[in-house]
Amino acid sequence: MAGIARIDAHRPSSHRVRVTNADRHGFVEFQFSMGDPALYLEMTLPAAAFTEFCTRHGAIPLSAAQARAVDRYHQRWAGEDVRDVD
Repeated sequence: MAGIARIDAHRPSSHRVRVTNADRHGFVEFQFSMGDPALYLEMTLPAAAFTEFCTRHGAIPLSAAQARAVDRYHQRWAGEDVRDVD
């Protein structure tokens, strides 16, 4: 997959999170991946639980470039015309 680095899923540093929404009720919606950032679980937790979850799993945020690469990857599967702009 071009632009998205595959990461060793057995290393704690390979756990990534991408916050997709933090609502006014104190919940954080996010994507959690282990290894391949394009394969993720969508999750929702209260803000304090999200912080604890990230600490416990050693999850770090996706970079902006990684997030754009994931979006482009999924748009291609959806049949959208996508041009690399990086």
